[in-house]
Amino acid sequence: MSWVPFVASACLGAGLASLWHLHRARQQRRQAQSVNQQMREYRAMVENTNDAVLLMEAGRIVECNPAAERMFGMPHTALIGAHPASLSPQLQPGGGRSQDLANANIERALGGEPQRFLWEHLRCSGEAFTAEVALAPAFQRGEVQVPRFVAVLRDVTQARRAAEALQVSEQQFRRLFELAPVPLALTTQQGQLIDFNRQWIQVLGYDRNDVPTMSQWWQKAYPDPNYRQAVQDIWNKAIGRVVHEGRELQQTQVQLTCKSGEVRTMRVGGALVGDAILTSYIDVTELRQAQQALQTLNAELEQRVSERTRELESAIDHLHRTQDELVRSEKLAGLGSLVAGVAHELNTPIGNAVIVASTLADQQRRFADEVETGLRRASLTRFVSEVQEGVDVMERNLRRAAELISGFKQVAVDQSSHQRRRFDLKEIVHELTLALSPTLRRAGVAFTHDVLPDVTLDSYPGPLGQVIMNVVNNAVVHAFGQQAQPSIAASGQVSGGVLTLALTDNGCGIPPDHLPRVFDPFFTTRLGKGGSGLGMHIVYSLVTELLGGSVHIDSTVGLGTTVTLRIPLQAPSTEAPESAAHA
Repeated sequence: MSWVPFVASACLGAGLASLWHLHRARQQRRQAQSVNQQMREYRAMVENTNDAVLLMEAGRIVECNPAAERMFGMPHTALIGAHPASLSPQLQPGGGRSQDLANANIERALGGEPQRFLWEHLRCSGEAFTAEVALAPAFQRGEVQVPRFVAVLRDVTQARRAAEALQVSEQQFRRLFELAPVPLALTTQQGQLIDFNRQWIQVLGYDRNDVPTMSQWWQKAYPDPNYRQAVQDIWNKAIGRVVHEGRELQQTQVQLTCKSGEVRTMRVGGALVGDAILTSYIDVTELRQAQQALQTLNAELEQRVSERTRELESAIDHLHRTQDELVRSEKLAGLGSLVAGVAHELNTPIGNAVIVASTLADQQRRFADEVETGLRRASLTRFVSEVQEGVDVMERNLRRAAELISGFKQVAVDQSSHQRRRFDLKEIVHELTLALSPTLRRAGVAFTHDVLPDVTLDSYPGPLGQVIMNVVNNAVVHAFGQQAQPSIAASGQVSGGVLTLALTDNGCGIPPDHLPRVFDPFFTTRLGKGGSGLGMHIVYSLVTELLGGSVHIDSTVGLGTTVTLRIPLQAPSTEAPESAAHA
């Protein structure tokens, strides 16, 4: 019976041992599950991070995350086994070989010294990029204790470029700030002075020792308290708009006292640059003085111009009156010449009529004597025959005189007043031919016309006749010098309600440099030799204004000149006052 306690004790010990082993096994399983969960979380963190993570062993990549594949543009299999130098250019920006520098960094990391540096890499496409690299020792693998380390790469290409650009921008701003041709000051939004440039010192005379604070600047630049307060109020309001509304500091003109005591006129403006306010001071003292001088000069000039304008207006008015008088004299001279010519033409038929009348009177006295002494049949027959012949001769001559007087009367009436009426073109040309015949005959110029019959115009016959007469007289005076058979031909045609009348001479022609000035008033090549310089100007004025048409001249030196008039059959419906006849 003595062994029963021992058996019971052994069984109890075995049971307790089993329970202890079971508890320990459960505890180990829980620990293993916890470790596995942590490993999964760590893997998920590594797999999903944006930074490239490389596990290195013996200087080679043994594992990497997807971010590394994206960063290098290479698949997982291509990265495994690669040395960092094979993923880099041959030389780093500092000039060192990538192979040597990489081995040195790895050696220091394996020695337990964490490494952090910038490194130039190459993507699979050959594109270079800069990464911030962190190296740290990792766990040992296996019993052999092979050293490993972890490399974490972050692509900082864009950030580095942005930093470099910012640095360049800051350098450029600083250079621009210093070399600006106007005084510049940099202040905080609270009004504290940060810096000012060289122009500030040169123009205003103040340096950092003179105005260490803005308070002292206000007192020295604006010594008058009232004016200083007014400027400060404007400044504070403007700064509020700049800071709260993002608006630029509108330029304000102030009177600023320099260190020398000189008061200068300044335009103060500025803008928000980052967190600071850049203020510019543009010296406009000389400009302001120049403006004041210019205003004074302008006032004087305006007064002088006003006086000169009144004088010029008076002179121009006098010239216009003189020109009107000359034009009127030219027209009257033409009419006088026409009268003289017609009077000369009338002399022949009227003289013939007077001679015939005198002869008839003698015959009548002789016939009366024969009646007293005894009239014979032969005497009566002779007397009747002589009277009949005399009457015929007198009738022909008086009819010719009547025709000349009638034509001259119509021409004179038409040219002395601008009366609008309906008239036949051929009739006007015929009347003008009669009126111009004395002038043409004396000059030995033949005048022919080929004008269509039944061309009726509702226009101004007087001005049209004046135009034709001036063109013909101009040709008689200027065109013919050594021509053996000088001639002027008139031809007309109608198209689309417009009469085209061409007057062509076979004279010497007009030089090209004179053509643009033919219609200018007082332009003549025979001043003092029968030319007044107004004939063709009158032609241009009447055709383009009253008759509503146009006039053009074609001329070739040595061949002649053609004056082409284009006149509407119905003149424009404008009022033509009687006084215009003398314009």
